[in-house]
Amino acid sequence: MSDRLHAIAEVCINMGQTQSRAAVRETLKAAIPIFGTSFVLFGMRTGRSITPPRQLVITTYPKAWQDYYDANNAYAFDPVINKAFQSEGAFRWDGLHHDPRQLALRRESVRNGMEFGFSCADRGSDGSLAILSFCGGQPIAREPDQWEQVAAAAALLTSVTNKAVTRIIEATAKTFGKALSLSELKTLEIIGAGHTGKQAAAILGVKPRTIRYYLDRAAEKLGVDTRKEAILKAVADGIVDTREFPPAGFSSATAKDEG
Repeated sequence: MSDRLHAIAEVCINMGQTQSRAAVRETLKAAIPIFGTSFVLFGMRTGRSITPPRQLVITTYPKAWQDYYDANNAYAFDPVINKAFQSEGAFRWDGLHHDPRQLALRRESVRNGMEFGFSCADRGSDGSLAILSFCGGQPIAREPDQWEQVAAAAALLTSVTNKAVTRIIEATAKTFGKALSLSELKTLEIIGAGHTGKQAAAILGVKPRTIRYYLDRAAEKLGVDTRKEAILKAVADGIVDTREFPPAGFSSATAKDEG
C-alpha cells in the first residue's frame, strides 16, 4: 500500500467513528495535505433510508468563491456537478469548462486559489449521491501512477464519508424525524436559510399564521422556548440543512440513474 493510501485509510478509520457533521468536516480537513491541496468540499443528497430526503454541503472553500457561486446560480451549469451525475469514481477538472459561464466560473476558481482540482462521485446502495472534491493552487498528481493512487484514495474516502454522513443523519432522524412533520421541517429549513416568515408562507402556499404555528410546534418538539431557538437548534444539530445541494436538477438526475 502506498503512503498516500495508508494515510487515507487512517482518515477513513477516523471518519467511521465520527458522530457529528462538525467531526466529519474536521476529518476531511485532515485529508487535504495528503492530497497536496488547500480546500475540500463534500456534498450529498440522502437516499431512501432517510425521509424526507436531506441535502447538505460540508466545505472549506473560500467564502468569496461560495458567494460568487450562489449569486450566479452556478449549480445550474457547473460542469463538475454535471460530470458527477454522469459518472462514478474520481475525475480531474481539466477540460471541463467550455461555455462563457463555465469559463467565468473557472476564472473565479483560479482567483481564489482553486485552479487545480478533482472530484469523486459515489452512489450508495440506498440511492444516495455524494460528491467529494479537493482543490488548490498547485498541480495534483502529475504522473499517471500518482493519479491512480489519488483516484483510489478518493474513491475510498468518498464512499466511507457517504456512509458516515448517512449514519449521522439517520441517528438524528431517529430522534427528531418522527416528531417533526414535513411541513415543520420545511419551515425550519426555509427560514433557517434566511427567508422571512411571509416568504416561507408564500413558498409553502400557506398563511403566515400557519408558519408561526409550525414554528411553535417545532419549538415544543425540540425542547426549546422560542421560534428562533427552534430554528437555531434545527440548523446546529443538522436536523435541516440551509444550503441545498445542488438546488436544481438533482432529483431528475438521480431518478434517471435509478430508472
